[in-house]
Amino acid sequence: MSIAVLSQVYDETRRLAIAGSNLAAGDFRLKKLVPPLEKAGEKAPVFAKVAGAIQNVIDSDTKTASQALLELSTLVTAILYTQGKTGAGGKLKAIKSTDFGMPTSDASARVLKPLIESLTTTGSGRLEMIRDAHKRGAFKDLRLVKPAVAAIDDVYAEIGDFVAMNVLPLYGKAILPELRETFDVKGKGGHVRRLRLMHELDPEGTHELVEEALESGSKEMKVAAISCLKGSKKHLSYMLGQSVAKAKEVRQAALNAIATFTDNEVVDTLLKALAGKDLGIAAGPVSQNRSPKLLKQLLEDSQTQFDEMLSTKDKAKRKKAVSRFHGLLSAFVTRDDKKSEAFLTGCFDQRDAIAKVKSDGIDGASVIQKLASLMVRSNSKAAQKQLVDAHESLEPEVLEWAIIAALRTRTPKQVYDLFAPYYLAKPEKKRGRNPVKMKQEVVSDNICRVASGHCRYRHYYDWDYDFDLDSEDGSLTEGAKIDPRWLDAAVKSNDLSVVMSIAQPKHKGAISLLSKTMDEKLKKKGDSDYEMSEVLETMNRIDHPKVVDYFLKALEKEGKGTKRYYYAWWLVHLIPQLPKSAAPKIEALVPSLNERTIDQVIPALEELKKKK
Repeated sequence: MSIAVLSQVYDETRRLAIAGSNLAAGDFRLKKLVPPLEKAGEKAPVFAKVAGAIQNVIDSDTKTASQALLELSTLVTAILYTQGKTGAGGKLKAIKSTDFGMPTSDASARVLKPLIESLTTTGSGRLEMIRDAHKRGAFKDLRLVKPAVAAIDDVYAEIGDFVAMNVLPLYGKAILPELRETFDVKGKGGHVRRLRLMHELDPEGTHELVEEALESGSKEMKVAAISCLKGSKKHLSYMLGQSVAKAKEVRQAALNAIATFTDNEVVDTLLKALAGKDLGIAAGPVSQNRSPKLLKQLLEDSQTQFDEMLSTKDKAKRKKAVSRFHGLLSAFVTRDDKKSEAFLTGCFDQRDAIAKVKSDGIDGASVIQKLASLMVRSNSKAAQKQLVDAHESLEPEVLEWAIIAALRTRTPKQVYDLFAPYYLAKPEKKRGRNPVKMKQEVVSDNICRVASGHCRYRHYYDWDYDFDLDSEDGSLTEGAKIDPRWLDAAVKSNDLSVVMSIAQPKHKGAISLLSKTMDEKLKKKGDSDYEMSEVLETMNRIDHPKVVDYFLKALEKEGKGTKRYYYAWWLVHLIPQLPKSAAPKIEALVPSLNERTIDQVIPALEELKKKK
């Protein structure tokens, strides 16, 4: 009991030391502690001495209070130090721990704070911060393991998917116990991600969980479990059974899982699905299968539908034929054999007849566009040459694939000579469809595509291969080069997107256009313009002479308002890329920014200061 009273005295002396010793005289809290200490002093004189020291503080004035408080604090601290206990009773046991095999990080808490908030809170802008942190390797920090694992359940599915696919695999098997402990086989969302991730990290150890998910899991869980078994001969009979399940998602997962097997039973299952209502979900798996029997039947069925599409006069039959032929074409997406190539190029030769096919929904124009895309994907030089040679007769939607074929098979000079006339043409001012303007935009988009190194249709979050023709990873134009004349043409056309993609240092036209653009954006009121950060990034890349000045103006505009901190992120992530000479100027601006923006700026500024 006496020690407890001494602890109270210690707390009160700390309070008075912080508040100021001039407030210690006559303190009523200290007065309450004198009687119990005097009583304890009857058995142990030291407590009486403490009571006397307290009385001295109570009776002190402004001149003597500080000395009296110091003496009391010293006395109480000394007694508690000698009487206190360290450690705990009982037997020693090993603390449950997991070795992540990662070095400890020396990043400050302030550097980690914005990232932890992005992982554990809600609101917009978090995905961009998490992506940027992953790109910088920030997740190699033990303090982020728990928040990252928790983010697998994020209410924003894209964050949960990104963390599960890109962040958590960094920690390896060490996170398996945590994932297992919070896994619910009947759950959805984050629990589905857990199963896929656990199987990725430890296929053999997760086998029982996959079996349980197949037997008693939710529909989403069953789909994930089937995808985990992709290519498993042992479970082939089960997956064949699931290919006729009631739920479409389950059937699709089962067809994807058996796609590469060439057993007769598998081929028959795929062909049956292709011929029925499951054409849309069966075409992708069929595309992966290399069975000669399947290819023969696919070519025959496709030719039948093609002929029916061109010959029938019955509207209902024509609509069905066009739809089925368009769907069957998806089964050629990954094929590069000679028979498939001959079939596709033969169909493309009849594009004039195909273009005349009119139908509700899918029409001849859509079929031609799909044929062109498949000719590029076939990787056949002959097919791509045929497509490029036909560029003058192509509609804007098909011209795009001719440009891609040219980028893959022609020199940069030849590509410019062929397609610059479309880009530099002056479109007529008219309402409705404007082919000249559309072709101009197609050329612009594809020059940007090559320069930026990826396709604008890229999908980041699919666990399984997406067989949609618009889902590409940029490999179609990988390694393509750009003729330098495109930059002059882009400046002449006032095409900011192309200029930002291919701008070069000391190019007067590009420097002038970028400056003009920033002046306009800084004057703009209201909602922020995300494109501003792209312009600044381009300026920095080409060593624009005023990039730091423009950056400071933009940060000042976006970083002051409490409601605009999210927009500031698009600027903050550029800080480490700026010249090191910008650091003092950014540091001087920091006090005027709102607190949430400061939390983002500080770690980026520290990174800039360390720059060599």
